[in-house]
Amino acid sequence: MNFAQDELVVVPGCGVGRIEAIETMETGDEPVEMYKIFVESTGVRMWVPTYRAAADGYRRPLDEDRIDAVLEMIRDTTAPDKRATWNRRQRRYQELLMSNDPMQLAALLGELASVRQAKALSFGERKMFDRACELMSTELQSATAAKNIVKRFEDALTA
Repeated sequence: MNFAQDELVVVPGCGVGRIEAIETMETGDEPVEMYKIFVESTGVRMWVPTYRAAADGYRRPLDEDRIDAVLEMIRDTTAPDKRATWNRRQRRYQELLMSNDPMQLAALLGELASVRQAKALSFGERKMFDRACELMSTELQSATAAKNIVKRFEDALTA
């Protein structure tokens, strides 16, 4: 997958970033072409080899026509009746969070939102929920110019 300068890119676990430049850097014996990416929400600047970007899960933000499916996934996903131990849940939640797949992130948000409605989230669950909300809301905002997207996202979390 090739990205262009000034294009938005979703960085796994970090959020939406912008490709500031495509530079060639000397690393050892041979030059390597790198994407210089800046993630504004976290202030992180990173260099990623162009040949590794797709393999590492970097992708373009959601298409606007998939937003409704993501919001529906958040609304429709519920927590299982019998929940696993925190260690197993945390591992699964971390995998969903780092998958960089908007539908898996939506499923995580839906599950944690349904738990939150039934009872208070634990400290670890709340941190995971907050991080997932941040990742999803920045991607949704980058995917559409609609001003009501944040409201629609919050409504899906409370549905």
